[in-house]
Amino acid sequence: MFAVLLNAVLGGSDALYDGIGLVSGCVVLAGVAVNRPRAWPAWIGVGGSLLLFACGDMAYGSGAPSPSFADGLYLAGDLGLIVSITSLVVFAGGRDLGSHLDACLLALIAGVCGWTLFASDAMSEGTVAARAVSLAYPVCDLVLLALLLRLVFVRGERTRSYWLLLGAVVTLFVSDGGYVLPFVSSSYQAGGWLDAGWLTSYVLFGAAALHPSMRRLVRLGTERGPSLPIRRAFLLGAGLIAVPSAIVLQRLTGSTANELGDDVALMVVAAVVVVRGGFLVRDLERLRRKVEESERRFRLVFERAPIGISIGRDGVMSETNPALQRMLGYSGSEFARMHYTEVTHPDDQDVKQQIELDAGHRDAFAIDKRYRHKDGSFIDAHIHVVLDLEDGLGISLVEDVTRRRELEDQLRQAQKMDSIGKLAGGIAHDFNNLMTAVIGYSDLLLQHNDPGPDARAKVDAIRDSAIRASDLTRQLLAFSRRQILQTREIDLRQVVTRMDTLLKRLIGEDVRLETLVGSEPVIVRADQTQLEQVVMNLAVNARDAMPDGGTLTVAVISDGDTAVLSVVDNGIGMDDQTRERIFEPFFTTKSLAESSGLGLSTVHGIVGQSGGTISVDSELGRGTAFTIRLPAARSVLLPAEPALATLVD
Repeated sequence: MFAVLLNAVLGGSDALYDGIGLVSGCVVLAGVAVNRPRAWPAWIGVGGSLLLFACGDMAYGSGAPSPSFADGLYLAGDLGLIVSITSLVVFAGGRDLGSHLDACLLALIAGVCGWTLFASDAMSEGTVAARAVSLAYPVCDLVLLALLLRLVFVRGERTRSYWLLLGAVVTLFVSDGGYVLPFVSSSYQAGGWLDAGWLTSYVLFGAAALHPSMRRLVRLGTERGPSLPIRRAFLLGAGLIAVPSAIVLQRLTGSTANELGDDVALMVVAAVVVVRGGFLVRDLERLRRKVEESERRFRLVFERAPIGISIGRDGVMSETNPALQRMLGYSGSEFARMHYTEVTHPDDQDVKQQIELDAGHRDAFAIDKRYRHKDGSFIDAHIHVVLDLEDGLGISLVEDVTRRRELEDQLRQAQKMDSIGKLAGGIAHDFNNLMTAVIGYSDLLLQHNDPGPDARAKVDAIRDSAIRASDLTRQLLAFSRRQILQTREIDLRQVVTRMDTLLKRLIGEDVRLETLVGSEPVIVRADQTQLEQVVMNLAVNARDAMPDGGTLTVAVISDGDTAVLSVVDNGIGMDDQTRERIFEPFFTTKSLAESSGLGLSTVHGIVGQSGGTISVDSELGRGTAFTIRLPAARSVLLPAEPALATLVD
């Protein structure tokens, strides 16, 4: 810029003027070598065009008449710039036809306004060739301006090199337009404002090439500000206002008006604006339908998704889908007034991932947490949270995994019980073999020898201990489901009713026994002795749970293809930790002297080996209910009552 000022101070120096032109072309080529842009052929074309301009300056300085060889060089440089900048625009993402039309329309409006204000009555002098050359300069500049304005309609951030190029083209357009006007060119002075405009254009072209942003004129996807449809509508509206305003201004200033030309220009611009407006409305309508379709699809997914979805800002659950409302029991309007912490378990509110997301250190996370239902209960959930850090909009996907967790716990418990059962079964077999030998030798000692009273008592004690150990192995085998069952079809009601007297003696006088059976047979295929063992073990367990007395209810019902045996007491009950472990072998809440811890594990093994299931429902202070479900026999094969003999028989 110092050289431009120096040229003005010197009153125009041909050597300085020509030097600036040549240097600017070389600077552009140097910028290509330094920055190595992908669109390097286009930038080389820009540098070559500037060198053509510089050659035109030297030819013009030789005093050749106009139009002359210098004009040819200038126009060749303009064409080179048009081709080069077209390549830069295409490389920067300018391929949309509608945006090309918008840019051409803006350039047309600028040209029409310039024509109306300055040139409508000034192009009647000179030869046809001179007037054609005079028009060619601003027309080429308008094409360049339209190409660069095209990038205004690319969604992204325009770089510094883009604005430098736009400035260079604008100053070139102003100087070329001023030069071709007779009332300006007749008073042209070397070193004046026209020369300053051309030289400034040289400098801006060189600066655009030297800046590192010349690698890409537009950074895609980083734009802030009004959307493209709004920008287009604003510019088209400004175009409709600009042309009539230029005509009014022309007539107010008393300039000689070419009314026919003005009217034609106004009609052309108005027609182009209307046509482009129609295309824009069509695009907006297409966009509206696309948005409606997107909204319909989103609503379909949002409202019918099987998992809960919450959308909102600042942690407020502004919009929730029906699945989340069913999951937690709140309505959509209730959720809209709630912060997510209000439905989060107190122990899960300060998780690390949530704190980092609230602080803006992450934009997504997935975690397991618990939510509070409206009735006060808690559910297990797996959530995915995504946050738009710029907009602040957050989306949470909530999946209820309570049932899945229960099944996983059941699977782990079954695997643990199976492992323990295999171990217990293996030990029981070996231990039973050892006890068989002990009992056998004890019997031999008692049969073939006549031990004294003390020795006999000791042998009897050994034998009794071995027998109790054998009973223990049978319980272990029952738990491990390896004992051999003598199965047959039996009426489950008879199993219970026949044990009535035994159970009363077993549970004591402080506990009242109630036996509930129906009138229809409840037939199952099982080992009767083992089922009696199940009822007896459950009864003993219930008796121990009612130290101060109570009621024991044993019921048998038929539930379709399932026979149901329930044993219910109103004793002290169990907490959750105890209930989870009651079927583990050797687990007991009593002392080791009172219980071996195999009673309920034996029940579990017998029921499982019989093809059934057992469940327990218990709370502290509210008693315990064991429910056994066995598959009902498909056909009743019980022996019929013998028919009475007749004379025929």
